[in-house]
Amino acid sequence: MIEQPYYTIPDCPEEITASNTIARFVDGLGFRYRWATEGLTESDLHFRPVVGSMDMTELLTHIFSILTYTSYIFGGEKIKTKPETFPELRAKTLEVLYDLSSRLKKMDDAELQNFKLINRMGRDEVSFWYFLNGPIADALTHVGQVVSWRRINGNPQPKGVHVFLGTVNFS
Repeated sequence: MIEQPYYTIPDCPEEITASNTIARFVDGLGFRYRWATEGLTESDLHFRPVVGSMDMTELLTHIFSILTYTSYIFGGEKIKTKPETFPELRAKTLEVLYDLSSRLKKMDDAELQNFKLINRMGRDEVSFWYFLNGPIADALTHVGQVVSWRRINGNPQPKGVHVFLGTVNFS
């Protein structure tokens, strides 16, 4: 089996650019997602905090949808089918995050500055900035829900995950 990305956060870039900064944010999201979803049980996957809310699997599918849309907008592959199992969903989500980060690192500041998406939300075009406060921030919020929900369900995230440093220490 191929090792999934984001066991740790990649090394810091050598220079600070807009694209490196944004890619680092995506890498942090990938690291948090990886460890938020590590060791989820069947009970966790069916957990919902209140009647009427999404269950964990629906939440993870929503995260996948947000990220595949964002990745596609920034030149990634258009994913037409959703993974059918949790291991496939987790692996594909991590792959999408890694791919998005890799593509962002190759963009220069002018490409980000000139990025425009014609949208359906009443604006003629949307700049890159809306992807930060929209789907990327939304995905990060939902990863926090995963961490919280699994704790409520009695299966907290593995101890030793250091989100500040992007490292793990299980000793």
